[in-house]
Amino acid sequence: MALRYDDYDLRFYGNGIEGDLQVDPVTGDLALTEQWECPRQDMTNRIRTQTGDWSTHPDIGGDLELLEGEPNTRATADQGAAQILRTLTFDGRFSPADLTIRPVPTSIDQIDYYVFLDAGADQPLVVKQTSQL
Repeated sequence: MALRYDDYDLRFYGNGIEGDLQVDPVTGDLALTEQWECPRQDMTNRIRTQTGDWSTHPDIGGDLELLEGEPNTRATADQGAAQILRTLTFDGRFSPADLTIRPVPTSIDQIDYYVFLDAGADQPLVVKQTSQL
């Protein structure tokens, strides 16, 4: 059974790749990902979830929620980067050699993480995730 727009509260964002779900604008069904969309979606999902959220992948999750209440220090930023690296490389989906994670403190209680994946293209694939402390 296909998921339909009428059955769920799915939202379209421009070309369908900026939201959490990619939806085919013609059929309303969940869209298949292609080329760079697949790794970007996988990276985003892994970073945004907590370990144990996925029943079929119980050891995958970025766990950035664990940083809430911590001070905005280099140690906290490094801990978040380590958690992101762990979830992206846990099962061999991505190689540590292909990833660069850059934490950027943007306020006293926020760190933006920029994750760069060398996907062999002219430019790296970039995923941004904000962590509220």
